Amino acid sequence: MESIQFYLLDITYKIVANKPHIYLFGRTINNKQVCVVDDGFLPYFYVLLKNDDDAEKFAEKIEKIKIEEGKDIAEVIKTEVVEKNYLGRPRKAIRVYTNAPSCVPLVRKVIKDWIVVESTNEYDIPFVRRYLLDKRITPLTILEARGDFISARSKVPVFSAKEITQFSTDSIKKPRILAFDIETYNPLGRRFLADKHPIIMLAFYADDFKKVITWKRFETDESSIEFVDGEADLIMRFKEVIEHYKPDIITGYFSDGFDFPYIIERAKKYGINLDVGLDYSVIKSKKGRTRIIRVAGIVHIDVFKFVNKILGRALETDNYTLSAVSTELLDDTKEDVNLDRMAEVWDKNPDGLEEYCRYNLKDAKLTHDLCIKIFPNIEELVKICLLYTSPSPRDLS
Repeated sequence: MESIQFYLLDITYKIVANKPHIYLFGRTINNKQVCVVDDGFLPYFYVLLKNDDDAEKFAEKIEKIKIEEGKDIAEVIKTEVVEKNYLGRPRKAIRVYTNAPSCVPLVRKVIKDWIVVESTNEYDIPFVRRYLLDKRITPLTILEARGDFISARSKVPVFSAKEITQFSTDSIKKPRILAFDIETYNPLGRRFLADKHPIIMLAFYADDFKKVITWKRFETDESSIEFVDGEADLIMRFKEVIEHYKPDIITGYFSDGFDFPYIIERAKKYGINLDVGLDYSVIKSKKGRTRIIRVAGIVHIDVFKFVNKILGRALETDNYTLSAVSTELLDDTKEDVNLDRMAEVWDKNPDGLEEYCRYNLKDAKLTHDLCIKIFPNIEELVKICLLYTSPSPRDLS
């Protein structure tokens, strides 16, 4: 058995062989990407009875619960009777473990209305957050894992952990941040139709890397401009750059709402698999009140969303465009071009595209610089949210 220290950057879980596995992605203190797997943590919730003296007997009854829904089976793996404080009083609580996080609400639904049950508690804590709280570990800081490296399908080495603990509260000093921005064909002006209008440019920017990829050729001396043969090749290069650069963080401005969804839609047109996750998973797009994009193993930061939801009230501007926010926070602004003419220039005057490439790259640079500017705020917010999203007073402690 060996040990490694790593900065925790991303965390998720999967069900493997009917058992939840926690995946912790990060960068070791030796600056190598790694995926640490913990298969020893089970989802659970608590049950309080009206009469604490019935706890042991009732726990045996709960262990027999098994629910079949189609091909899925939800069951209680085990129970424990533990001493907890509830509303300021010591109580006996039954900790009920299930076979998967999605099974917690199913098992709870069976139990909650039984006449002997006073309450069910801590059933709504997301599984990954439950893990972080129970392990007392904080993202973006150094963890220590004890175990062994294993062979697994992954873009980074995989370490199977028998034990994971907080090693240090030191935060990652200089994460690898890669910003990106797209420009799309826009014959309708500021109206974009992802099912019809192609991506014509895609820019990347990092401390040691800058690139604009486009597929209409013109004479240029700009070394940062790269030409490909079509939109499909541009999307493939998008994948290749991310894989080659190995970012800890990928960032955009309104990338949850525009850039990533647009790339996903255009990739579907060509049958391109956007498997840029470090576990070869595709980019995930989740719709709720707002759309959320996830890339397994890589932190995605939508700078616009952070400014809009968190930082905006502290700004003088009430206009959260990239130009306005960059002017206030960076004392820098976008390139001045006529975007309404971009489709016309693309169609009729390719030699005029260089200024749009500069515009595209500057947007990526501003996004990158803003991400660096706000990153300390994000670090502190992560720590505060974890600290203050522990079980509420109505729950157990």
